[in-house]
Amino acid sequence: MLINYGRDHTTADTLDYIGVWNAAMFPPPHMAEAFKARAEKRDAEYPDLSELRTTAM
Repeated sequence: MLINYGRDHTTADTLDYIGVWNAAMFPPPHMAEAFKARAEKRDAEYPDLSELRTTAM
């Protein structure tokens, strides 16, 4: 999807689009932990992801 967008738009527009897309895909608590860990020069510690729910059909 992002590669196709880049084919029809300028590099600057594509980088802006990717930035917006990435910001929308990462949960705010994870982003906060990433920035904090980088500032503290340590590995980030993320909570485990929730288990996938399955529905009976």
